[in-house]
Amino acid sequence: MFGKNVPQPLSGPLPPLGLLDFDSTMKFRETALEQFRSHGQGASVVLDWMIRTLLNSLMADSAARIFLPKTETGPFVLDDLLPLSAVEPTGQAKLPLNRTYLVAPAWNNRETAEALRRASELPMEALGGGAPVGVYLRELNLAIVDAAPHESLCCRFLGRGAVVLDAYSLRDLAPVIRTDGTDWFVTEAGGDETYCPVLEPRMAALYRLALERYCPDLLSTQREKR
Repeated sequence: MFGKNVPQPLSGPLPPLGLLDFDSTMKFRETALEQFRSHGQGASVVLDWMIRTLLNSLMADSAARIFLPKTETGPFVLDDLLPLSAVEPTGQAKLPLNRTYLVAPAWNNRETAEALRRASELPMEALGGGAPVGVYLRELNLAIVDAAPHESLCCRFLGRGAVVLDAYSLRDLAPVIRTDGTDWFVTEAGGDETYCPVLEPRMAALYRLALERYCPDLLSTQREKR
């Protein structure tokens, strides 16, 4: 009756930023921004750090296929990560793989082993044959490869290979795609809005933070439409 309340131990260590859910990531953002504002500093350092942390987290996990969806082994579907099929690309970009953040979800171990062997024999510019194998988000320097994930992953590891990607700007995506961390909302050509679930919270957080960093005016417009 008179015993002290024993604090309950945590079930495990707190996850790093790259593994937080959307709401927790946004809560961290608010806390960090309060610290900076109290010292008269701007938001760019906080946003840049969070964006790069999320990019590195997604890039690291995609090599092991431990995200999207976590219980299924199968080819990667780009729209499961970000519904880019709703927007036309603004051109193409040919990029060295070792100079980008790369999300290339390898889904088959045998394919990865064979791709690593082939990659060790490829000349520097041989990957993809000139056809687009994924998409490129310019402001984030992020390549997302869905047509040749195993080859891209292994070539980047070996520091060789370039790919052609359909290129997008965040300024083109913002009027069409928004997220609340639970769903992606897509504005159709006629003005109607459809939605689909967020399967990778880190991508939703990354998109939201990237808009705040690079397109704050368009993010404000998104808020006004809600």
